[in-house]
Amino acid sequence: MLLLLINALATEPLPADRSLQVLNAASPRARIRQAGEKMGEHSVEIAGVDLDGPALIALADTAPEEPFTRVVREATKRPVDVDDLVYFLDDVLRAEDRRGEDICVTSGRARSAGILLHPNDVFGGTPRRYGTKPINIDRPQPPEAHEPAADGDVLGPEWSARYPNPTEFEQHLAALREARPDSGFAQRVRSLLAQLEAQDVEVYITSAVRSRHRGYLMWGAFLLSRQSSSAGVDSTLKKLETTNADWGLHTPITWSHPDGWEATVESARQMADSYGVVYATESGARYSNHYGGQAVDFVALGLPRSLHLVAPDGAIETFDLSDPEESRDLSLSATLIRWVEEHFGMKKLKTDYPHWTDTR
Repeated sequence: MLLLLINALATEPLPADRSLQVLNAASPRARIRQAGEKMGEHSVEIAGVDLDGPALIALADTAPEEPFTRVVREATKRPVDVDDLVYFLDDVLRAEDRRGEDICVTSGRARSAGILLHPNDVFGGTPRRYGTKPINIDRPQPPEAHEPAADGDVLGPEWSARYPNPTEFEQHLAALREARPDSGFAQRVRSLLAQLEAQDVEVYITSAVRSRHRGYLMWGAFLLSRQSSSAGVDSTLKKLETTNADWGLHTPITWSHPDGWEATVESARQMADSYGVVYATESGARYSNHYGGQAVDFVALGLPRSLHLVAPDGAIETFDLSDPEESRDLSLSATLIRWVEEHFGMKKLKTDYPHWTDTR
């Protein structure tokens, strides 16, 4: 969610650690104010939220009687880990030689790095901690910004445009209805998201019905992007080629970059970033319930302190989300998830941040 409005495209990851070398104020609120004073007119973006110096100062000065975590999460409509946000800002300010770069931390990167809460923080008992590895800060282009890859093209973000997903909310719902017209799944998703949006919640559908080729490509890009050696790349390439044939896909991609294994990993990273994939499994790529219209990925951010829902089965509930530590994010709210699962007929895959499956 943090973006430095500077001029050049950042390509090198930002070094990250858990030591404060620039921000030395006594409290997280004071450190955010200090970051704002040092940031000046530059801006940082995390998960679509722009924070320049004045915005950070205003955030630090908001509701001083309120717990600061709640202030930050309400102001940004994001489940921010305030301590890890401070560490990130400290690293940005420390890297003075990067001041000319456009620094963008996408939602997925921010969750993986611990700047935003991760499902593991809530459900897995293994919180993500910022500073364990460098963080990518270049700005990915969405699939629709690329020319679709042609048969035989080398891996890269152009493949994200080859088997496209819909880009509009209503298109996603229409695809769900077309895939399973008698299920009522699209209507239940619409009902839930419309009620949330009416209460000033940010809602997005990121994926619904998906091509099997697209699922395979997402998984392949994810696997290759995580390799760190020539041997790891070679074994992954063999696996991808074997599964492409065994699954009967014959997706016409060239997975190996001609410039070597490191170029393969970097191209895979850019490809995965264009898809927005931060989690993928072999079984998901082969059998995903997205393929038959039985799943939808959606995000609901900035839930109010009091949330009122009416379910298709007639159940009515008002949820108290006023606790200072509430994530205010549907995908990270265990109590709310359980109620939606029971009364809207869908199941949350907790390890996959946005994923819900139809159970009817």
